[in-house]
Amino acid sequence: MMRNAIAGIALALATVGPAQADPISSADAQDLLFTTEEMVLEPRDLDAFSRGMRMGVRQMMQQLNAPSTLKKFLAAGHGYYGALVFPKEGVVADYPTYSPMIVKLHSPEAAEKAAVEYCQSTLGVECAVAALLLPAGYEERDLTLNFEVTERVEEEWSESELPRYLAISPSTSNWGVANGPLASARTAIESCKEADCVVVIADKDKDE
Repeated sequence: MMRNAIAGIALALATVGPAQADPISSADAQDLLFTTEEMVLEPRDLDAFSRGMRMGVRQMMQQLNAPSTLKKFLAAGHGYYGALVFPKEGVVADYPTYSPMIVKLHSPEAAEKAAVEYCQSTLGVECAVAALLLPAGYEERDLTLNFEVTERVEEEWSESELPRYLAISPSTSNWGVANGPLASARTAIESCKEADCVVVIADKDKDE
């Protein structure tokens, strides 16, 4: 039953809305992004959970925290930023079909908020985050992108035609790209397809 809960990974969208800085160049972004090769599960304070729930959460986290398990998550496309979230009361076995993992948000804050709102709206009970799914070596920086977009910027971005723009939705996993002669910040935001999308990377033509 617990293994089934681990296997069922859910993607959730929620409203976060942090303040956004002006776009930066992809060269500057490269210095801020984290590895896409390794993730870590960072435990949170479990005092919010009942005794029975804490026991089950600890057991599940021990299973998830194996490096081989996290690598399998990455290989399957379930990368950072994410959160492991559970009801505060009861035991894990009370929720046999519940999927506790939220993945692919663009920041730890977005993942935490999305996870709690997803859990509470799905189960109708109070929930709390037990752990965050982060890139190895994580620290606070001015720009964070989910692992999928990070791969795009690191491996393919420089090959695309100028000008080029990357937009993300700070509250969801959505993102969008526009490049070439007709590209603009507006078209990148339109391709991102969320009301809160903002341009975070902009590489303009050299003569602009």
